[in-house]
Amino acid sequence: MEQRPLYIASCSFGKDSIATILLALEHNEPLDRAVFAEVMFDTERNISGEIPEHIEWIYSTAIPKLESMGVKVDVVRTKDYMSFFHRRRGEKSKPEYRGRKEGFVIGGKCRLSGQKAEAIKRYYKDLGTVNVVQYIGIAIDEPKRLQGLEGTNKISLLAKYGYTEADAWRKCEEYGLLSPIYDTESRGGCWFCPNASNKHFMRIYTKYPHLWNELRIMSKDENLCTQCFKYNKRFGEYEAYIEKRLQQEENKKKQLKLF
Repeated sequence: MEQRPLYIASCSFGKDSIATILLALEHNEPLDRAVFAEVMFDTERNISGEIPEHIEWIYSTAIPKLESMGVKVDVVRTKDYMSFFHRRRGEKSKPEYRGRKEGFVIGGKCRLSGQKAEAIKRYYKDLGTVNVVQYIGIAIDEPKRLQGLEGTNKISLLAKYGYTEADAWRKCEEYGLLSPIYDTESRGGCWFCPNASNKHFMRIYTKYPHLWNELRIMSKDENLCTQCFKYNKRFGEYEAYIEKRLQQEENKKKQLKLF
């Protein structure tokens, strides 16, 4: 007899993937487990690449709550950012780059973007089966993304039950499973991502100075292919810009207090 497929929810612990799991439970959809692929900044020092308040909430609140509801959650980790940063270019590179380190990821061309998918592929391989149905958190108001699921083993329960992104938000709130990330961010991602907003980095600078200092230390390495951190700005230039923005905001607060 052919083995029954394993039904696995890919979960970033954002609103859409959490709502997908909740819908599966509510509608008695088959669900064997969920898998979370955690992006790592430095595996050796156990520094996550996920936004700090998000990853803390995942381990302290979200995973225990889902498991109490009967959902087994597996965690896999990606190849870390530091290994990419310090990887040296080989003989096939341009002469001026040979032997130099890759350096910071380039905005819009992140070398880490495919690592979550690779980690999940390895996870499926370790399970010893190719017969997997994957639940993906894509809402019904994301038609272009939904088109990409056609002809694959991936299913959107949000689309099946007519859930928009706003509906997914409300479903997570209903169960007390809305990540605190949405208090300050519109979406998840890596805390060091060059595509992140200026407000994001202003918050990392002020709330997580130890993480900001990691980037500062990395920027001092003189053996990099490029010194650019955020598009055409070097880290020092961008840091000065962030400090200026923060000072401007502080000045505005002081002026408002006067009135």
